Amino acid sequence: MALSIDYRWLVAFLLAFARALGWLILVPPFSSRQAIPTVTTTCLASGLALLVAPRIPASAIPTTSAGFIGDLVLQVLTGIAMGFVVYLLVSTVTTAGSFVDLTGGLNLPAAIDPLSLDQTPMIAQFFEQVALMLLLVSGGYLLLVDGFARSFSTGGFTLASTSRIGEVVVLDLATLFTSALEMAAPILVVLFATQIVLALLSKAAPQMNVWILGMPMQIVLAIVLVGLGISVLPGYVSQILTRALGDAASLFGGR
Repeated sequence: MALSIDYRWLVAFLLAFARALGWLILVPPFSSRQAIPTVTTTCLASGLALLVAPRIPASAIPTTSAGFIGDLVLQVLTGIAMGFVVYLLVSTVTTAGSFVDLTGGLNLPAAIDPLSLDQTPMIAQFFEQVALMLLLVSGGYLLLVDGFARSFSTGGFTLASTSRIGEVVVLDLATLFTSALEMAAPILVVLFATQIVLALLSKAAPQMNVWILGMPMQIVLAIVLVGLGISVLPGYVSQILTRALGDAASLFGGR
């Protein structure tokens, strides 16, 4: 019995697999090698390729070896660019937690992030894990997968699109810092006001060793404020997800 394989479908599958693998390497929550092993990532990329391979038009499938290799590299670059945009925006939440750690007093002990195995401040870890949990329980990861599937309606990475990619990355970097500061600003203001009050109290009553209680008070206050402020994270994650999907769609001229 002879096994017949459609050449065009196989090439379309390999091209889609290359873009999916490049995308999954960077896009959260699939990018964590500790939570998702490499074999699982490869299987996910294969599943996404099976899903989107029929969407690739026959005119976009190369017919020569050189064209196939060139398209394969372009698909990997396309997936990496899309994943990096999403990763950059989702990192806004972690950056906001890092701002709080600067004044919260919990960044002194060394702490290893169990997802990335990097040394990350404790509140930043907490914000990151809450954001990833929200992506999972709210179905946001399905929107990311749908956005990836829709990306095949665009032409992908080309030399002409490099300027657009640079523009999107610069705008997203500005969004990262401004949004992170906006999320952390209320907590930072209260912690700074606490420092001012302690300084005034030490001047008014020099005989009191106020600074012995200053650090424990600041840590407790930071934990209480983070507990109160965590309620705004779902709204910010929703806005970040919408922005990420829009930027990934427009990255190569899509809608």
